[in-house]
Amino acid sequence: MSVAAIAAVTAIVAGGITVGLVAILHVLEPEYDPSWRMISEYSVGRYGWVMRLAFVTMAISPAATCVALWPFGGAWTIGLAAVALGALGAAFIDADPIMTRRAEATRVGRAHTVLGAVLLAGFPPAALFAGVGVATSLGWVLAIAAVVPLAGLVWFLRAAAPARGQGGSPEIRIGWPDRFCLLAYLAWVVLAAVAVLSVA
Repeated sequence: MSVAAIAAVTAIVAGGITVGLVAILHVLEPEYDPSWRMISEYSVGRYGWVMRLAFVTMAISPAATCVALWPFGGAWTIGLAAVALGALGAAFIDADPIMTRRAEATRVGRAHTVLGAVLLAGFPPAALFAGVGVATSLGWVLAIAAVVPLAGLVWFLRAAAPARGQGGSPEIRIGWPDRFCLLAYLAWVVLAAVAVLSVA
């Protein structure tokens, strides 16, 4: 099995573990209403270690995808490794509770927000660039499929706009778009991995 194929399988497994862990957290901590609470908040809950593990596997998935796609797209795929660093950093730097106003955010909470933004806002363009970079070898499907993560990011930004630094509330329903982004990003990773395995 080639390095690219091993990386592709790793990306799929890590993505599946991420989804499984986040799903388990919805059962373990039902007090976090998924309609308006971010998944990052699970890291400050009773089972914070589960969310930290999910962030690690979340980082492994795009990083492994970068390795898998590298033989087909080279430097076009490097953005996937960059967004992986955002997820990895978030694993060790906890978020502030969503109700925290921007002016009252802790230094650690601000760092988490920056790292989260690297992942959340960085993945759609990274997926698009990677898709364009591998198009001559793997076809245009990955570039076209990058529209779905981008749509998730737009949904999230529109939902978050009313907060304007004032902190979250049950009226600002960013929880569902946050979860959609996670699923859309990892679905793109699986699609990329399958494309690599189909030619490996």
